[in-house]
Amino acid sequence: MSTPGARARAESAARERLVASLLRELHPPAVRVGDTLVLTLPAGELAVGVASWSPTGHHRLTGEVTLDGRPATHDEVVAAVLETVSGGEPPGHLAALVANSVDRTTRYLDAPPRGTGDPTRDAEQSLLLGHPFHPTPKSAEGIDDADLAAWMPELGASFVLHHLAVRPDLVLAGGAPPEPPPAVAARLPEGWTALPVHPFQAGVLARDPTLALLEAEGGIRWLGPLGDPVWPTSSVRTVVDTVTGAMGKLPLRARLTHFVRTTPVEHARRAIDAATVVAGIGTLPPGFGVIADRGFVTLDPAVGGERLAADLTVISRSPFPPGGPRVLAALLEDGPHGEEPPLVAEVRSAGDVHAWLRRWLAVSLVPMLQVYETAGLGFEAHPQNTLVATDADGWPVACWVRDLEGAHVRRDRVPEGLAQDSPLVYSPAEAWQRLRYHVVVNHVALLVAVLGRHTVGEEALWATVADVLAGLGGPWAGDLLTSPTLPAKAHLRSWAASRGEDPVYVDLPNPIRMAP
Repeated sequence: MSTPGARARAESAARERLVASLLRELHPPAVRVGDTLVLTLPAGELAVGVASWSPTGHHRLTGEVTLDGRPATHDEVVAAVLETVSGGEPPGHLAALVANSVDRTTRYLDAPPRGTGDPTRDAEQSLLLGHPFHPTPKSAEGIDDADLAAWMPELGASFVLHHLAVRPDLVLAGGAPPEPPPAVAARLPEGWTALPVHPFQAGVLARDPTLALLEAEGGIRWLGPLGDPVWPTSSVRTVVDTVTGAMGKLPLRARLTHFVRTTPVEHARRAIDAATVVAGIGTLPPGFGVIADRGFVTLDPAVGGERLAADLTVISRSPFPPGGPRVLAALLEDGPHGEEPPLVAEVRSAGDVHAWLRRWLAVSLVPMLQVYETAGLGFEAHPQNTLVATDADGWPVACWVRDLEGAHVRRDRVPEGLAQDSPLVYSPAEAWQRLRYHVVVNHVALLVAVLGRHTVGEEALWATVADVLAGLGGPWAGDLLTSPTLPAKAHLRSWAASRGEDPVYVDLPNPIRMAP
């Protein structure tokens, strides 16, 4: 049973995300009247109270909302937004997904506080609200409420992986596949490969007819749960061994936000190709690091088809670096009872928000632009893929990026040894679009919005960003300084149209160009 306070906070966060997404993506007629924003929608005039305004759309709402002059319920606000994005179609299924996300968020906000003493794990498992511009950041279709505590990082889950033994002629692998734990190796027939499988996924695959046939023919064997416990990171499906620190990204046939989180072989190849490009760079800029993906292993698609391969593909990943780096997204999120984000207090302790931001950009945005210039490689370094390392006084000393499955190389800078048809290769326009969205719009804009709201204001911090870019120079920094717009994924429109793999983008006014 959830508490009323947790439910109210979850609903408020959902409304804030829906309204922010609506404003960013659809630009409905809107009039600002003092601290109220009045939107003209098909459902009527929706008036929302605004606690703080943001040039990049990270507005904070007060919770006061009316529809045609009368107090509006949460469900009425949801319906009004969804009717707008769906073109007047009944928003029943979409509303159910929003409700699913709100229910899960309520559960997470209502959970008792906990801590493991490991700052990396505690940050990974404390991201309770999710993406600020996604309509259903915590929806999880396919995972029952009763199973949330077993699998979800927000509830401090840990569990033992299942393992599937696969005959060598049925295996497809690349890079350095994961090594089986001793308990698994002891049960593995000589020459066979062990595929680690999430317990949820093992339950799904137990009903798969192709696997059942392969098992009857002697090509695979289920070994059951073996090895040390693992804990899930904020992505839900990347897990960390509690003893060795080894990491693996596992497929889940569940729809988290708007994706079914399986791993097509093409995605695994992209990650390993990106790791190869990173290794070829040699020394990365000071303070910047990559948690590289090492290899992948799966059932050969020629045996069971592409879908079954995606249901089993495991990507092995290097362990977290020492020193307790923390995922940036968790440091920028309000606490479960509305407390200010953890990073705000740390920046205040450091004493100078402008200097702190300069140091962070020096180990994050600047190195990523340098790597993009010299190697043509861009990273999907949104806040959930970015880790912050700070010193004892709260100053940033290192930035780590992860999840090379989302990396990209410009076609005009393909390095020697990388095939032109690698899934890592994108057109120059698309590669630059992806970097600007993930690193600038998603990462830097959220950081500036949160720090600005609690300190000197966003405009002053965007001026610091502009000054850093002017000092860096070069074509990419120059484009960020002068382009009138920046690209943003339209999550609400893409979600409503089921375009997860082919998202819609919209243009935002460039706050760097507009900086004072």
